[in-house]
Amino acid sequence: TAVLAFPGGSTPAPAFELLAKRPLDWAKVTILPGDDRLVDHDDPLSNFGMLSRYFGATGAKLVPMVDDGETTAAHANLRLGAMPWPLDLVWLGVGGDGHTASIFPGPDYREALITDERALKVTPDPLPPEAPVPRITLSPAAIRSARHRMLSLRGADKRDVLLEALSDGNRSRFPVGVVIGSAPAEFYWSPA
Repeated sequence: TAVLAFPGGSTPAPAFELLAKRPLDWAKVTILPGDDRLVDHDDPLSNFGMLSRYFGATGAKLVPMVDDGETTAAHANLRLGAMPWPLDLVWLGVGGDGHTASIFPGPDYREALITDERALKVTPDPLPPEAPVPRITLSPAAIRSARHRMLSLRGADKRDVLLEALSDGNRSRFPVGVVIGSAPAEFYWSPA
């Protein structure tokens, strides 16, 4: 069996398309979004909705972080607490501003870094114009506890942010550097 947390955004979409076609024993796979926006599952901003489109027909068990636009961090933590832990894989992306999952600078950033909870609610500040909504995200502690961590990104700007963040580690001005810290991870980058 495997329990996997997958990213949102456009970068992983080609990989999702290829992965969903693989002849795996999907009934043994559980997939959840590593973060999600507080929107309904049929909203184009929903990471769970995106995962459902790619993996819904595979037979994998899909677990939402939010329930059609309404979820508290406590509710997400109850759901995660019922799952096998630690996660086998947390696959992350990186934003041009250095965020990963939905761990952005903002009013919830300090709490995100120190919580022992598996999930928390975050409200980026400023809200990203392409997705101006609060979110539920895996915490850095949950991400670092996974058996494996993987980041995929594309573009020279994100690569440069990631390289700086990793060189600064826990002292980074970018959330991805602090979240990953010294935890081992695999990185996949494409120039375009």
